[in-house]
Amino acid sequence: MTLTRRDFAGLSLAAPLALAMGGAARAGSRRPLVIATGAGTADLPEGTSGAFELVIRDGADVIAADLVPSRDGALVALRDHELSEATDVAGRPEFASRKQTRTVDGQDRTGWFTEDFTLAELKTLVRGAPARRRRGGKTASQAILTFEEVVAIARAGSVRTARVIGVDAGLSRSAYFAGLDLAVEPLLASAIRVAGYDSPAAAMFISSHDPASLKAIGELTRARRVLPLAAKDFEASGAGSPDGLKAIRAYAEAVAPDAGLLLDQSKPRTAATTPMIADAHAAGLAVHAWTLGATFPPTPYKAGDTQRLLAALFAGGADAVAGDRAGAIVRARDEAMSHPRR
Repeated sequence: MTLTRRDFAGLSLAAPLALAMGGAARAGSRRPLVIATGAGTADLPEGTSGAFELVIRDGADVIAADLVPSRDGALVALRDHELSEATDVAGRPEFASRKQTRTVDGQDRTGWFTEDFTLAELKTLVRGAPARRRRGGKTASQAILTFEEVVAIARAGSVRTARVIGVDAGLSRSAYFAGLDLAVEPLLASAIRVAGYDSPAAAMFISSHDPASLKAIGELTRARRVLPLAAKDFEASGAGSPDGLKAIRAYAEAVAPDAGLLLDQSKPRTAATTPMIADAHAAGLAVHAWTLGATFPPTPYKAGDTQRLLAALFAGGADAVAGDRAGAIVRARDEAMSHPRR
């Protein structure tokens, strides 16, 4: 049955929309997902409403937002809890006294941190570098978003496009925030329940590099959990073996490796994939390939190989491909699905 915009409008008000489960449970007729970070241009800073709406128009199925807490326990969509790179806070005299040095994950960092600001104060900041601030102040597309606002953008996008648009909520530095009495897992789980996404079929993923964080939030919500796998952490994760992947399945429903871990770099001309996708599926895990920024394409590939490598990931069985090139990933999926490998 094909749903109309009116159908999606009704569903978005009544209940969250569902995304098909990947991995071993994915039916052959279901399309893999495109996950977009909402990376923007100078006019559309990363993770803002305008950037997310742009990637939805480009065809993304899921919008990914990293979340950090405010002093009063709101989760806001910022890649880093230090504010000076992403906002105009350094040029705001009323917040000059908030600059400080904190020890974060064993290293000293100096700047302005979300956990020292209330949500109301964060909402006064302008996203993007200070030089980008337009005369007359910020526009709606330059405001810091809350988790709830990201969900609202996804639901509105579902209505506008008559497609299911989901959210990938990323958590980091869980132990650090817990030490400040701002544990992020209960905050996110509560927000997911309030939004109505507390289901393994809901259009919601929770991502964290920390297995302890995924285990903790698994006690609080039934939303699907994703373990990102960076190349530097790959061996320690155990994901390089079938037994290691089975162990990951105890606390996650999907793995999200850097794409370089899924491409057979010994065969650059063929753009073949490694056995990891099949091994993860055998362990009951979906595979979300991440293709972010300077890490993609990986060596020995060149920038001109980007499109064929994206298509190769889909053709090789990835359940989702994620990154900051939503339009290119959508085109690669269309290419791979129109010419499936035998």
